[in-house]
Amino acid sequence: MDTTDYFKQYSDFVDYVTAEVSKNDDIYSERFKYLSEKLNGQYSRMDNAVAGLAGEAGEVADVWKKVKFHGLDFDEDTKQLFIKELGDVCWYLCSVCIALNIPLEQVINMNMEKLKKRHPNGFSSVYLDKYARKAE
Repeated sequence: MDTTDYFKQYSDFVDYVTAEVSKNDDIYSERFKYLSEKLNGQYSRMDNAVAGLAGEAGEVADVWKKVKFHGLDFDEDTKQLFIKELGDVCWYLCSVCIALNIPLEQVINMNMEKLKKRHPNGFSSVYLDKYARKAE
């Protein structure tokens, strides 16, 4: 099969497995209205915050990549760069909490409770073994 046919088949496959709401503006518009109602008019804030959170987490990862693989010196300037990017992550995290009308403390507390249940005696590779079996 030549590459043109291969990429055409792949494009057809991608289209086939894509949800209708992702391909049809009218369906998306209805979904937007529904979500906007559920979020008490905070859809735009949520949309911006989730996109920003993903982007800023990527920027933190990019700094780390540059330290590991590109020779960026791990010095005070690099630490300050991490602090700046992590601050942006916090800003967007807080914005998600505002959109969902939940306190940031609730997110932190629920995370601690989840991790206490998962690792009651501190981290253990036993958890990784259980997780690996679930993924199979």
